[in-house]
Amino acid sequence: MVSKFLLPNRFKLIGWVLLIPSFILGILWLCDIRYIIQAPVFSIWGDKLLSIIHKDIYNELVSAPLLISLLMITFAREKNEDEYISKIRLDSLVWAIYINYILLFISILFVFQGAFYTVMIFNLFTILILFIIRFNIVLYKSKRQMDNEK
Repeated sequence: MVSKFLLPNRFKLIGWVLLIPSFILGILWLCDIRYIIQAPVFSIWGDKLLSIIHKDIYNELVSAPLLISLLMITFAREKNEDEYISKIRLDSLVWAIYINYILLFISILFVFQGAFYTVMIFNLFTILILFIIRFNIVLYKSKRQMDNEK
């Protein structure tokens, strides 16, 4: 049974291509190498409800493509998506959620002040990153094992 919620396989390549520049911009952000890009943006909730504000949008220009690329990679079908890959996908998702919340729990106990804000920003992406890492490792190992059996 193949999930109807997965994206077509071509989105995986698009996601990887989009991930590279957004990841580099994220690393620059972590190193405090930031560009100030002021722009008017629509704000749903801020000082006023539903208003136009002027702000630096560098964080949004880094976070949005990073999130979109990770979602594309995570939810793109494999070329030969079958029940075994669906099981690997589900197991990887559950594993990523467990690890993510263990890391979040440790952060709640031991990280404070401004550093906790940074941890929460990372937490937006960690489930997807952990899923991608584990899913691809397990998929690689299973393909390698099948090749060795032939």
